[in-house]
Amino acid sequence: MYEFLRNIKSIITRRKSISSFDKFCINKCDKRALLSYLVHPFLLPQKFWEEILFSNRGMAIHIVKALNELGYKVDIIDFENSNWQPKHNYDLFIGHGGKNYQHLIENKLSVQKSIYFSTGPYWKFFNQNEAKRFYEFTIRTGYILPPDRYIKYDEEFANTSANGIICLGSSKILDTYKKFKNVICINNGHFPAKNYNNLNKDYNSGRNHFLFFSGRGNIHKGLDLLIEAFRGSKSHLHICQWIEPEFERIYFNDLHNQPNIHFEGFVKMRSTKFFELVNKCNWVILPTCAEGQPGSVIECMAYGLIPILSEYANIDIEEFGILIENLDVRSVQKVIITAEAMDSQECRRRSDRIREITANDYSSEKFKENFKSAVIKIVGSDV
Repeated sequence: MYEFLRNIKSIITRRKSISSFDKFCINKCDKRALLSYLVHPFLLPQKFWEEILFSNRGMAIHIVKALNELGYKVDIIDFENSNWQPKHNYDLFIGHGGKNYQHLIENKLSVQKSIYFSTGPYWKFFNQNEAKRFYEFTIRTGYILPPDRYIKYDEEFANTSANGIICLGSSKILDTYKKFKNVICINNGHFPAKNYNNLNKDYNSGRNHFLFFSGRGNIHKGLDLLIEAFRGSKSHLHICQWIEPEFERIYFNDLHNQPNIHFEGFVKMRSTKFFELVNKCNWVILPTCAEGQPGSVIECMAYGLIPILSEYANIDIEEFGILIENLDVRSVQKVIITAEAMDSQECRRRSDRIREITANDYSSEKFKENFKSAVIKIVGSDV
């Protein structure tokens, strides 16, 4: 059913476009921009717009807000819409996804400046890291699984031809784009955290509870490593992710028959179940192989969960998080031991600090302002 609904949404959005969006213009919008990213967040009346899932629906809305505030009226199409034909000349084109970006540019889109918007590291780096993880999985287990999160269409043309690149991630992600010009990384965001108070949270018992709250990609996100690290342990792993059928077949006993591994399936952000898990767990853990700041982790950080992440999550964990040094079972087991040894007072201190940092540095408003600044830097002083 999930795949069916997903395909229906894709078919609808590929055919839809929005012209001359200017609801957030502060003054007269006398320039025109084309945004090829997501159109479906704008198809509902504004009162029904997303206020929970920032990445990627809220992100699309705040990109348009940023452009309106910079004086652009915006035409909006989906990044998979290859049938759309331009009717205007554009001062600015912002595109996502290598296939449609190249299609639009090569089909005589009249544009003064162009920006490629990437939600992660350089596409070759991304695919190479995923391929490495699947290879290591096969060497370790003997099973062969198909790639679950790879970038299908190359982004070389987009990265090379654009006047600049805006990408999600910490400054470390710039190393993957070092051969390209004008690359600016900005933080992902989240909608303001509401209706939660951690004063009565039991941080002592929470030391033994770890939340894996993730989008799709079981191997890519490191769920195999987590399952094997927690297998037979007294520590508890709570799994909130869509499980691919072949992955479930391999790990069926772990997912359904282990007293310390709790398979929750899909859990909606800010639902009753989500808050139940936030109260139970001190940690959000993600041994991912390639990201541009996962919104699921930032959402958990907004509610005080302490991040345990690989460097490839591209979130600055500073002094409050724990780094997974390598993408292997032993490294995951090592951070579990480190986390559980932390006393409850230190857990609470870090939790409060994380909520503060996330509210300030990863807010939806900060994302919008950072995006505006990046556009100005790439386009120039005429904005």
